[in-house]
Formats: sequence, C-alpha cells, structure tokens
Amino acid sequence: MIWLIIVLGSVAAGRLLGQGDVAANLRAATSLAPELLLLALFGVTLGLYGRDRIRLRKSYASPSLAYSGKLCFVVSFSAAATFILAPVDWPVWWLHGFAAAGAAGAASWIGNLPPRL
Repeated sequence: MIWLIIVLGSVAAGRLLGQGDVAANLRAATSLAPELLLLALFGVTLGLYGRDRIRLRKSYASPSLAYSGKLCFVVSFSAAATFILAPVDWPVWWLHGFAAAGAAGAASWIGNLPPRL
C-alpha cells in the first residue's frame, strides 16, 4: 500500500509543479511502449533465472537485495508514471533509463526472493 502512495504522490507532485505538455509525453510513451515493455520483461526474465538458481541451491537468496530491487523498481515506475501522467518537461530519452532501472530492480527483486514464497 505504501508503494502505491509513493507512485501517486510523485504523479501529484508532477501535476502541481510541472511546466510541460501531458499530451506530448503520452504520445512519446505510447510510441515507445513496446520497446520499453520488452526491456522491462527482460529484467523479469533475468529475475526468474536467478530464482531458479536459488531453487537449485547454486546460490543463496538475499532479502536485502530483494528489498533494494523492489525499491529501485518502484522508484523507476514512479518516475515513469510521473513522466506519462503529469506535465513535466523531461527529455523523452529518460523513459529508456526508467525502463532499464525498472528491469534491473525487477531482476534483483524477483531473483533474490527466498525460495519458500
């Protein structure tokens, strides 16, 4: 629940303090959506590979890495949601950075969960 509040708070702050164009941001995000979703799903795939390594007892799960990966994923998702839904004047290429950070966070989060979840 706290993660949803963080995302909505960042979008609200972008709405209050933004100086850009929401329609242009939404058009840019829509045109880049397949590429960015593929990048994010690559992070999920790497996370599932790491999860399988833990299941086969080739490595150990790290709850602190899982939590920091979750934090990285939520922060990048918050920034991307702020770009898409608020009138902020950020460069469009930042969406690639948000997707890459989200992929890295998802890989770390999913790949380091304890085996009994």
